[in-house]
Amino acid sequence: MDESQKILMGAIELFMRIGVKSVSMDDLARELGISKKTIYKHFSDKKELIASVMKAEIANDVKSCNECYGSHENAVQKMINISRHVSRQHKDINPTVIYDLQKYYPAEWGLLDKHRTEFVQELITRNVQEGQAEGFYRDDLNPQTISSMYATLIQAMMQQLASKDNTFKFKTLHLQMVSYHLNGICTDAGRAYLQQHITEITNDQ
Repeated sequence: MDESQKILMGAIELFMRIGVKSVSMDDLARELGISKKTIYKHFSDKKELIASVMKAEIANDVKSCNECYGSHENAVQKMINISRHVSRQHKDINPTVIYDLQKYYPAEWGLLDKHRTEFVQELITRNVQEGQAEGFYRDDLNPQTISSMYATLIQAMMQQLASKDNTFKFKTLHLQMVSYHLNGICTDAGRAYLQQHITEITNDQ
């Protein structure tokens, strides 16, 4: 891991724990035990650092989701595997991160919006098509419509987490969202499989 990657990893950990707006470059330098000059050698300002953090997180998400999807398991299990990855990655996220990004760094937040409307929707469309072919998802559903609705669910979940009145943790909301989605599109056979494996989403092992 080179110097810039170490800075990115440290920034991700600090942002996830504390939030984005309240973390200064001085805080990050102190946390990493390096000089602020070293950070500025790789990132011109905090906005560039945040954008790089978002891109790194998205790249990691794409890599992990593709690995989950590369298995020979059925469509329901693939969704469970992907959802478990997402739950693990964000289980300790401070909801302030979402609020800060949306309010103070909209361009950087837009990178995540683009990821959701492009990669995630394509992934869900493919998953629905495979599940229909396997008989695990209802064949009266339009895959593109379902993927668009799934993206809307993610957006609603993020808005809930960013709300000042939110009392839910990411892990709780995410499990409910995925359960709602899968129960709505599964056939009886798919639902029977889901009921046996749904708890794997929040299994940290």
